[in-house]
Amino acid sequence: MRRKPQKQDDAFSAYEREAYAHFKKADPVLHKAALPFRGKYAMRPDPKKRNDQLFAALAASVVGQQLSMRAADTIWERVKTACGGKVTARTIATTSSPKLRKAGLSAAKVKTLKSLTNAVLKEKLNLLSLRTLTYKEAAARLTQIWGIGPWTVEMFLIFALGNRDIFSPGDLALARATERLYGLPKNTPRIELSRIAEGWSPHRSFACLVLWKLYEG
Repeated sequence: MRRKPQKQDDAFSAYEREAYAHFKKADPVLHKAALPFRGKYAMRPDPKKRNDQLFAALAASVVGQQLSMRAADTIWERVKTACGGKVTARTIATTSSPKLRKAGLSAAKVKTLKSLTNAVLKEKLNLLSLRTLTYKEAAARLTQIWGIGPWTVEMFLIFALGNRDIFSPGDLALARATERLYGLPKNTPRIELSRIAEGWSPHRSFACLVLWKLYEG
């Protein structure tokens, strides 16, 4: 489940200015497509997020796997209710699997949340420490958890940790938007999508925000 970008009413952030300037030089097609969103969406990571907040963000990404945003949001609210109003490692640990299934989670997602909870509570995984790691390093640690794959890692890094240079070639909306924008055939191989995205670096996360808006529109 992708988290909605935070709206901002002030002028460009410095990061936005840098991203647009880079797109203008490196990829005029994306730059033109991004112009309607100038000043509206920015990457604003919260460096003060606590471990339990990061856990909730990662759990939300697990819940959102292979679901539309609307469906994911609905099930996420049910999961929060099942956990007594707050999703933390401890509330997931004390909430029975049948209760989580009743909230709308598949057996596989329940297994993933329980595995993640176990790793966090036993201190095998420190989510706060991921802030200082590269994408590959963070992905290597997170994908050790059963059921967590590249897409979940990428959503977590973009929206929870505020990594500014992530592209998710496995995200269907991003794939469709990229294909449409560049006149590519449907189901263009992910390696080709990633190649195009390389030109957006070091602002690939902001490019994702633009592409998601294009897909929605």
